Amino acid sequence: MGRPPSNGGPAFRFTANEVAEMEAILQEHHNGMPSKEMLTSLAEKFSESADRKGKIVVQFKQIWNWFQNRRYAIRAKSSKVPAKLNVSSIPRDESVPVRNVPQPVAASIPAHMTAPIPTSVPPALVATAGRASSETSFMEFEAKSARDGAWYDVATFLAHRYLDTSDPEVQVRFAGFGPEEDEWVNVQKHIRPRSLPCEASECVAVLPGDLILCFQEGKDQALYFDAHVLDAQRRRHDVRGCRCRFLVRYDHDQSEEIVPLRKVCRRPETDYRLQQLHAANDSTAADQQKTIADPSTAPRTFSSPVEAMQ
Repeated sequence: MGRPPSNGGPAFRFTANEVAEMEAILQEHHNGMPSKEMLTSLAEKFSESADRKGKIVVQFKQIWNWFQNRRYAIRAKSSKVPAKLNVSSIPRDESVPVRNVPQPVAASIPAHMTAPIPTSVPPALVATAGRASSETSFMEFEAKSARDGAWYDVATFLAHRYLDTSDPEVQVRFAGFGPEEDEWVNVQKHIRPRSLPCEASECVAVLPGDLILCFQEGKDQALYFDAHVLDAQRRRHDVRGCRCRFLVRYDHDQSEEIVPLRKVCRRPETDYRLQQLHAANDSTAADQQKTIADPSTAPRTFSSPVEAMQ
């Protein structure tokens, strides 16, 4: 989990043949994450190819990130119903000093929250789960790794503890990684609902000042980091999808980069903007129908979707 260098070197890219092979594997796994052994094998195979041997060593993390990013993109274009979060029975970790904190009573969780969240989960995490959108069937989380400062999907919450000197922590297993990568993570600061990949039509919901999760590609690594949007350049969409560009500043190293929408994952808190936009579009369609019948009732029109959300 090494942090990618910010030395201005060229970004790592997979070749067309490598992408085709990974696409085939992803289809064979029905958009599921392949095993760690398979990802390691791919990294070794690509490193030994004629184009890379003796020049570039493909890292396991680069392979993993490609699959994760591609799975996000496919999932965003489909039903947008996230996969079920696997929350195992969570034991208390007795290996560290803890306060005598009573276990919380089961929190009130909406009926649509069918993912099993046991009563022993720290209350802050349960409260977060209780705020899940009614449009989702399960709650998914992401966690920030202390090893590289990047964010990863959570596969399982393994245990929790209450330290005398800090906030409650949970032990997490990151999706696509084994037990050797498990970490203790601060619940208040470094656990949150999973960021959402953006469809082409959702670029209007990404505004200057927003906190986003952005895919930063370096010479050796490509990881998801927190970033803030500094500016947005709106462009007309075409058959390739969204052509907008966003100037972002990464929180971990303060570097700036212009990125396309495909590298941006928005926070769930921005859902209200899309709801406003859809409501405005529905209202405009209804008003247009009225205008056809009576031109004197022509409504105000917005110059852009962004204006409609303001």
